Formats: sequence, structure tokens, C-alpha cells
Amino acid sequence: MTIPVNVRPSGSGVRPEPLVTTLLESAMHELRGELYAMSERHFPGLRVRHYRLLSFVPPEGERLTRMGADAGLTKQALAQALAPLEAGGYVEVLPDPSDGRARIVRLTELGRRVNAAVRETLAEAERNWAERVGPDRWAAARAVLADLRDRAGEER
Repeated sequence: MTIPVNVRPSGSGVRPEPLVTTLLESAMHELRGELYAMSERHFPGLRVRHYRLLSFVPPEGERLTRMGADAGLTKQALAQALAPLEAGGYVEVLPDPSDGRARIVRLTELGRRVNAAVRETLAEAERNWAERVGPDRWAAARAVLADLRDRAGEER
């Protein structure tokens, strides 16, 4: 199946629409700006990668192996990524009570506050997008992205 490439007029004729990666990167750039501003105000030193990693920790905690798989990180990369979060008091890494060989990551109270702040910041960004493009169009765009994510998981 061939997907047609949309074109749009420019000063010198017709040019192709931007690639979807460019569109997604533009949206992520906007979100990163919001998150970095939140970091400066409330959580100095935290970056998007830290917020993403913290989002993988459910309230009851998560085994390191599962967290690494969810985040797409090797055991070594996960240990490096968690080190500043543990040192900053955002998470604690403890032996898993059900299996002494395994370790579990749990959010601290500070980590829970960070996750709540991130969710609120991102919800505000989504509300702004809905205002800019209309709530129905934003809801449809969000639903398409969620569907793509869910179907990608099914294909693995």
C-alpha cells in the first residue's frame, strides 16, 4: 500500500509536508520545554529521561528487571539512570520481599510528588493543545496515538 505524500505550496512552488517524525519532535520539544521549566522551579536537575523513568514505577513498586524491560534499558543502563534518582531521594531500591535475589524500586514521597506534578504539567499541555486545535480534533489525535501504541504492543 502506498501512502500519498501531501504537498503544500511554498514561495517557490510545492513542497512536501513535513515527515511525521518532524511533527512528533516538534510536539516533544514543546513538552520538554514545559518539563524543564517545572524542573527549574521545583525539581532542579531532573530531566525528561528522569520523569519518564519515574513514570514506570507503580505505587506498589516494580522489580528492576520489569522496569528495565518497560523502559527499554539494559540492567546496566537502568542502574546508571536510577543512581541519581536514588541519591536525590526520589526512589529507593530494596530487596524484593518475595524473592531476596531480586530488587524492587519504590517511589518515595518526593518521587510521588514528582509524578503528580509531571502528570499535571502534561495534562495542562494537552488542555492547551485541545484549545488550539479543538477538543474533538485533539481527542481524535490522542486516540490514534494510543491505538498505535496498543497495536504495536500486540505485534510483539
